[in-house]
Amino acid sequence: MDTAETTTATPPDVLDDMKAVADAIAASRPVPPEVAKRVRERSEKVQEQLLRQYGVREIAVDLIRQGREE
Repeated sequence: MDTAETTTATPPDVLDDMKAVADAIAASRPVPPEVAKRVRERSEKVQEQLLRQYGVREIAVDLIRQGREE
Protein backbone atom coordinates (compact mmCIF):
# COMPACT_ATOMS: atom_id res chain seq x y z
CA MET A 1 0.00 0.00 0.00
CA ASP A 2 1.41 3.36 -1.05
CA THR A 3 0.93 5.90 1.73
CA ALA A 4 3.19 8.60 0.29
CA GLU A 5 1.66 12.07 0.38
CA THR A 6 2.25 14.78 -2.14
CA THR A 7 3.48 17.91 -0.39
CA THR A 8 4.64 21.26 -1.60
CA ALA A 9 7.90 21.96 0.16
CA THR A 10 8.98 25.49 0.93
CA PRO A 11 12.27 26.17 -0.87
CA PRO A 12 15.32 26.35 1.44
CA ASP A 13 16.12 29.95 0.45
CA VAL A 14 12.61 31.02 1.45
CA LEU A 15 12.94 29.21 4.78
CA ASP A 16 16.29 30.93 5.38
CA ASP A 17 14.72 34.35 4.74
CA MET A 18 11.77 33.51 7.00
CA LYS A 19 14.17 32.58 9.79
CA ALA A 20 16.22 35.75 9.26
CA VAL A 21 13.07 37.90 9.49
CA ALA A 22 11.84 36.06 12.60
CA ASP A 23 15.25 36.34 14.27
CA ALA A 24 15.47 40.07 13.51
CA ILE A 25 11.99 40.70 14.90
CA ALA A 26 12.67 38.61 18.02
CA ALA A 27 15.86 40.59 18.66
CA SER A 28 14.18 43.96 17.93
CA ARG A 29 16.63 44.54 15.08
CA PRO A 30 15.83 45.73 11.56
CA VAL A 31 15.55 43.05 8.91
CA PRO A 32 18.77 42.94 6.88
CA PRO A 33 18.34 44.95 3.66
CA GLU A 34 19.27 42.06 1.37
CA VAL A 35 16.68 39.81 3.03
CA ALA A 36 14.01 42.51 2.83
CA LYS A 37 14.79 42.99 -0.86
CA ARG A 38 14.43 39.26 -1.64
CA VAL A 39 11.17 39.03 0.31
CA ARG A 40 9.79 42.10 -1.45
CA GLU A 41 10.79 40.73 -4.88
CA ARG A 42 9.11 37.38 -4.17
CA SER A 43 5.95 39.07 -2.93
CA GLU A 44 5.77 41.28 -6.03
CA LYS A 45 6.18 38.21 -8.25
CA VAL A 46 3.33 36.42 -6.44
CA GLN A 47 1.12 39.52 -6.70
CA GLU A 48 1.72 39.67 -10.45
CA GLN A 49 0.92 35.96 -10.82
CA LEU A 50 -2.32 36.33 -8.86
CA LEU A 51 -3.34 39.39 -10.85
CA ARG A 52 -2.76 37.51 -14.12
CA GLN A 53 -4.62 34.45 -12.84
CA TYR A 54 -7.63 36.12 -11.19
CA GLY A 55 -7.64 39.73 -12.38
CA VAL A 56 -8.72 42.61 -10.19
CA ARG A 57 -11.15 41.53 -7.49
CA GLU A 58 -13.36 44.19 -5.96
CA ILE A 59 -14.59 42.18 -3.00
CA ALA A 60 -14.76 45.15 -0.62
CA VAL A 61 -17.14 47.02 -2.93
CA ASP A 62 -19.58 44.09 -2.97
CA LEU A 63 -19.38 43.71 0.83
CA ILE A 64 -20.10 47.42 1.37
CA ARG A 65 -23.07 47.28 -0.97
CA GLN A 66 -24.43 44.19 0.79
CA GLY A 67 -24.04 45.92 4.15
CA ARG A 68 -26.02 48.92 2.97
CA GLU A 69 -28.88 46.76 1.75
CA GLU A 70 -29.51 45.26 5.19
